[in-house]
Amino acid sequence: MKKIISYISVALLVVAIGCNDDDNNLPVIKPEKTGMVTIGENTYEWVRYAGLDWMTSNFKEGTPYYELTYINQYGYTDDLIKDCEDLTPEEWDRYGNLYSYEEAKANAPEGWRLPTDEDWKKLEKALGMSPGELDDTGWRGSVEGELIQQDETGSGIHLLLAGYVSLQPGTPLFQYLRQVREYGYYWSSTVDESYTQSTAVYYRRIRFNSSQIERTSTTIEEKDYVQNVYKRFMSVRYVRDAQNN
Repeated sequence: MKKIISYISVALLVVAIGCNDDDNNLPVIKPEKTGMVTIGENTYEWVRYAGLDWMTSNFKEGTPYYELTYINQYGYTDDLIKDCEDLTPEEWDRYGNLYSYEEAKANAPEGWRLPTDEDWKKLEKALGMSPGELDDTGWRGSVEGELIQQDETGSGIHLLLAGYVSLQPGTPLFQYLRQVREYGYYWSSTVDESYTQSTAVYYRRIRFNSSQIERTSTTIEEKDYVQNVYKRFMSVRYVRDAQNN
């Protein structure tokens, strides 16, 4: 069921590109417009770039991924996610939830969507990435990786280094939270049609103190040696077409 959402718009901002001596001479990129949307008990700010409104914090509705459990092949119930204990409550709140690909699509609030690969490329172009790099895979760009992590004092997009959850090889097999505080992983909704063995989709990865953004694809789930299926979990930013408000 879609949740009731309310919107608050704020004044139009002008896109500014210039030189910022306080941030390693990065270009100054500002959104065309900003606003807020309330979903359930949480309020999310958004920024507008190239005709798209992007949430500026990671989505956090639904059951937290670190509370999930899994019934293993022997019938025992395991905590699904291991090695989460070192994060502070403030970090849990700031990083938001991590979602499987199916959850990421299904949880989109009314009027919003999981961004497509093309949506991400529009944002990267608005931040200055050259058209010749947009369709490349791997790490691309020059300064866009830093710009996309800036808070409201800069671009306002503020992608976070919340890590991801994947199967840990070895015995016993568990799903682990990996690379938190080092990398951020964000789903797109676009399936990589070149991968035929199972469903794979494009995603974006950012890293600490990096000027680039990675575009690549991965399978949405993985299997252990006895064919148990484990979902991958990543962060989610929802997007919508610009509203007339």
